[in-house]
Amino acid sequence: MKEIKRDLKALLIDSAEIKGTLKSMPSAATMGELKGRVDSLPTIGKFGSVIGIATGVIVVLNNWSAIKAWLVG
Repeated sequence: MKEIKRDLKALLIDSAEIKGTLKSMPSAATMGELKGRVDSLPTIGKFGSVIGIATGVIVVLNNWSAIKAWLVG
């Protein structure tokens, strides 16, 4: 009988720890909000497009005198 009581106490302690762990875990709503934020992060394609546009602007600015001369004729 003493062993059963000891085992029961151990189970109660374990279940209390599990309950505490579950309470500290994020809720479904919080996880949904996090997923929405992650989904809105820029993808590699978006990042590549921004880098490409920035590179194009830099090239145009560095060669503006030659471009202007070519346009004017």
